[in-house]
Amino acid sequence: MGKVRAFFHTANRRHWLGILTMLAVSVFSVNTMGTGHNLMSSVTSTVKQDPFDGTVMPIQKVPDWSNLSSGQSGLSYSELPTSKLISIPEYDNDVLMEDTADLGWSDSDKEIRNAQITYPVPYAGNYELDNCGEGCGSHPAVDIKTLLGTPVYAIANGVIEEAGTSSSWGNYVVIRHSDVPDPDSSKRTTTLFSIYAHLDQLFVSEGKAISKAAILGEVGDTGTATTYHLHFQIDNANAPWHPYWPFTTADASAAGYDFWDAVSEGVGKDNVYAYTENPLDYVQKYLDEDAEFDNDVQTDDDEEDTSSDDDDSSQDSGDDDDDEPVQTTTTEVSGEDFASIEIQIPEVVQVGEQETLHVLLLDKDGDTVEDDASFAGKITLTVSDSSVGSLNRSSLDKYNFDEGDATLRFYGEHTGTVSLTATFDGETFTSELFDVVSEIGDYDHLEIDHDGVFVPGKAETIQIKTVDEDGNPVSSFTKYGTINLSVFQGEGKLSPDHVRNDDFKHGIAEVSFTGSSDDPVILKYSFGLDEGFSEPLASQLFNDLDEDNSSYPAVSYLYKKGTVQGYPDGTFQPDKTVSRVESLKFIFAGLDQPVSTKLKVSFKDTQSGLWYSNYLATASSKGVVQGYSDGTFKPTQGVNKVEFLKMLFSTVEDVEVDPVVSEDPYDDVDTLAWYAPYVAYSKEKNIFPVSGSDFNPSEPMSRLEVAEVIYRFITVLDNDEEPYSSLKKPSDS
Repeated sequence: MGKVRAFFHTANRRHWLGILTMLAVSVFSVNTMGTGHNLMSSVTSTVKQDPFDGTVMPIQKVPDWSNLSSGQSGLSYSELPTSKLISIPEYDNDVLMEDTADLGWSDSDKEIRNAQITYPVPYAGNYELDNCGEGCGSHPAVDIKTLLGTPVYAIANGVIEEAGTSSSWGNYVVIRHSDVPDPDSSKRTTTLFSIYAHLDQLFVSEGKAISKAAILGEVGDTGTATTYHLHFQIDNANAPWHPYWPFTTADASAAGYDFWDAVSEGVGKDNVYAYTENPLDYVQKYLDEDAEFDNDVQTDDDEEDTSSDDDDSSQDSGDDDDDEPVQTTTTEVSGEDFASIEIQIPEVVQVGEQETLHVLLLDKDGDTVEDDASFAGKITLTVSDSSVGSLNRSSLDKYNFDEGDATLRFYGEHTGTVSLTATFDGETFTSELFDVVSEIGDYDHLEIDHDGVFVPGKAETIQIKTVDEDGNPVSSFTKYGTINLSVFQGEGKLSPDHVRNDDFKHGIAEVSFTGSSDDPVILKYSFGLDEGFSEPLASQLFNDLDEDNSSYPAVSYLYKKGTVQGYPDGTFQPDKTVSRVESLKFIFAGLDQPVSTKLKVSFKDTQSGLWYSNYLATASSKGVVQGYSDGTFKPTQGVNKVEFLKMLFSTVEDVEVDPVVSEDPYDDVDTLAWYAPYVAYSKEKNIFPVSGSDFNPSEPMSRLEVAEVIYRFITVLDNDEEPYSSLKKPSDS
């Protein structure tokens, strides 16, 4: 959204002045702006996207603004002669900051004019049209001025998270791009969300995989835009909703500005940099000049191929060319059955503010359904009194849920009491009542809030809340003085260890806590004579692995040792299959075995310079692995139980596995099988937990099994190869 400075030839001055100064400024009703509210998306789609393979510009052709005649200004994209279209100019902040007064009408000056007209409001720019460039405001996107009907393309492979209409954004699309280069470091990957707003038409639907350069729709002026342009934005994974806007009406009012001035004065600029990325800088960095553009319109009848190339489950030992292969089977796990709906509501909402609520899919036992695929259909959402407040969307389908949880936003418009109703297949589910109040009460005391758990060594966000006597949050905190924070019980560090009134936003200040032990933690605040304590925080390594899990000690030991790590979402993913090269890293790191950096891998399907290369090269040189008869190693194939045992026992030179096996270790392990000695040694030392009389040698190893087996083997080695017992611990635990 934005305005544009008119750059025109003297002969066309009046005409261009009338046309270009009307560029859309998209009056977004952000959080509390006007009568609208933010559109929040928290979808984690189960649809697979193609891997990242570069980017394209969202607009390919724009008018040659400096060479249009007066009669061509009102034409649509399809009506304008192609000779008057040019490739979209490069987005360059230095060019956008060129002083218009210094420009003539040479070809190079016309190129500058075209760029300045095409990009009237830059990233983190303002509405002053003063050529100030980036950083002069808090506009979270780049506005691209062009003609009605101009095709708009997906910048990269992804999944359509949102494709809808709102009074503010008009017709808009949000695309989730997973595992793409991190804007801060191309060596890391992250998730980004690209946003395309004010479209005249939409050609895509939610939940569909989309390819780079596929057409999404056409440029328009829907929503509150006043002329044709594309609002193009990229949100990062930290943004609380999509499309993200950096400030609310309350923020603007508190600073003494209306909406327009708030943008131009840079209200919320820190949020722009924290939750969005410079969209065209990112696109141009990874631009694929050879991309082929697809102008075929996607329909709901289009079939999606979500098959994976990873479904080839055949595995053999890979480590003895004369041995008979062991076949690995893949077990299909059926999802839980969806049975009911629960709506989690906010405690209270203040007029002009918005709060988060959750819609949960529950099974027959009342537990959240983790397999979203078990739910099919559409949930319709209604507010009991629409004059009191509204939701950011009126329906949900399976693509809006992440492990059974869909996040929505409720916007308070007038005082009153409301409930929310979810209707599915003729059955209704209604929430408890909650109040929308004109103003939350005066400050009474502070509270320390947290999610109840912490991971030792990992920073956790702790909130200091100002609340009234009823425990409701107070939106503003005007008392002066220092609130000191400390660890009352347990071990850890708070950063910072104090806050003041200017650290609070909407009654909440945030600090970071890093625990340094497994002990439960209680935090304390002191504010003058007032003091209070938090509820206990329990140590938890991962949010999907409970302490009462029998393998928790193994995972905890290897986590502290640095052998295993979790995922960015706080999970360990205990059931995820471990690949052959991953298993080598776990083994060498867990057993503290040296890894050479001077060796080269020699398998046909591997290469040097990858994260696993040194582990694989070292293992190959030591005879831990030999690969397959065709010269491959199959690095990404899941490692099965017997492959893993051979790698594990072969890594330690002092371990001698008796090659002679006198009787079958298990009913499904014959004494003559190549892997029988390893299975027999494992059984003798109680290294691999087995239930029943079968070993199931071809089963792939999970992350939890790998951790448990390595932990037991370390314990056996540290106790002079005595059989493993839970009473024995590794010597350095």
